[in-house]
Amino acid sequence: MKLTISEISSETTHTPLKHPFVTAKHTVNDIAAIGVTIRLSNGLEGHGAATANEVVTGDTLESALIVINDVLKPQLLNQDFTAWEALLAKLHGTIKNNGPAKAAYEIALYDLRAQLFKVPLYQYLGGDDDQIATDFTIGIGEPEAMVKEAVEKEKAGFKALKIKVGGTNIVQETERIQQIAKATKKTTRLRIDANQAWNAKRSLALIGQLNNLADRIDFIEQPVDAHDIEGLKRVTDNSPLPIMADESVFSPKDALNLLQQHACDYINIKLMKTGGLSQAEEINHLCELYGVNCMIGCMIESVSGIAAAASFAAAHRNVKFADLDSVFMADMSAAVQPYSLIRDTFILKNHPGLGSV
Repeated sequence: MKLTISEISSETTHTPLKHPFVTAKHTVNDIAAIGVTIRLSNGLEGHGAATANEVVTGDTLESALIVINDVLKPQLLNQDFTAWEALLAKLHGTIKNNGPAKAAYEIALYDLRAQLFKVPLYQYLGGDDDQIATDFTIGIGEPEAMVKEAVEKEKAGFKALKIKVGGTNIVQETERIQQIAKATKKTTRLRIDANQAWNAKRSLALIGQLNNLADRIDFIEQPVDAHDIEGLKRVTDNSPLPIMADESVFSPKDALNLLQQHACDYINIKLMKTGGLSQAEEINHLCELYGVNCMIGCMIESVSGIAAAASFAAAHRNVKFADLDSVFMADMSAAVQPYSLIRDTFILKNHPGLGSV
């Protein structure tokens, strides 16, 4: 019997954060997500989610909803689910960009595919480990508040802290990092994220002030503008600390460009940037070929998106870091969570698909 996509529905949700999350580019107050449910003709249902981000993915929740319902839905309804490559090609070929909308569909489709194989998504993707630890991100704020939050999260069990920076005063920026380092244990890893705030000269000036923390800092993330590949390479070539690319990489083509130029040491993969799991897989494979480790990151996302990203991380040894902390920033007790949380670690459920059953 032919297996087809019989129904597609969507729902928008808003979950308030415990406090505003501030980066160099924007302030986020809630987890705003579009949940997508795909039903097959045999009754199986798969779930995915989109989280838009104007300053990163270039779309809004409203525009993503239009693409989900008015552009992608008519193209995928009644399609043959078993024609897997043709289905993904139609999804990605229908409209350019719009990563979050495509990601919502892909996550739901992969959820269904893993259910058909009767294995958890992380196993379907090739993994044998059901656990993944994440860092926690300290948003930009007053130095005292940032230090206080860092200490609290360390006590809560987070072994790695990502520190958001991005101001124009390099002395103040480095002082914040130094204060957090001094207040936390030497075993706690530090990750610095500038979200494109500087040019190469400013980036290297800041990095030069962090020599005493070289044994604690895992990387400096996206210090320059996303399109400034020359600047990114300059920083990478001259920095004693590893440099990670984030906003510079949306597609496998973007990744290959950076890898061929040796313009970064690590690459941050986000499903909302790549449009889902298939392109994330390609980026990770390219990075493996070039000997470059990856991080799986997130926007301020809901449980379905985070579960898919955690499954991806658990499935790939080349994914060295995880930054999947958004579900710790809000009260998610009302949501059906396809994982357990123990301190800083996701324990993925041994249920078919994403585990949302």
